[in-house]
Amino acid sequence: MSQVTDDELNWGLIVWVIPLAGGIIGLIIRPNSNYVRHWSYLSLAFGLVIIVADIVLIVLSMIVAPIWPLLMLIRILGYLVGLVFFVVWVVGIVRERGMVYWRPSLIYDVARMLGAQ
Repeated sequence: MSQVTDDELNWGLIVWVIPLAGGIIGLIIRPNSNYVRHWSYLSLAFGLVIIVADIVLIVLSMIVAPIWPLLMLIRILGYLVGLVFFVVWVVGIVRERGMVYWRPSLIYDVARMLGAQ
């Protein structure tokens, strides 16, 4: 692993802490830094995964709205998905601070579709 400067480390944190928008900012501000680019693509992918999961949950809740017990189940599922996203976000912060090129399964797959190496 190459040396990561303090500036790159700080940009990596900024990029990850703000999913989606942070990734765009990181790719614009620091396009030549492999470290910032890696975390920018992860941030973009993480933001997109969050949006897609929210859309799926909203559509499911609209479909089952007349059936109250299923609606409650979808809402509980939504809270659990949100908790999982929060845990992934915190783990990402810890990994970024440890200067690790982290590759979480689904998020990294989406990032590779977006162009990450």
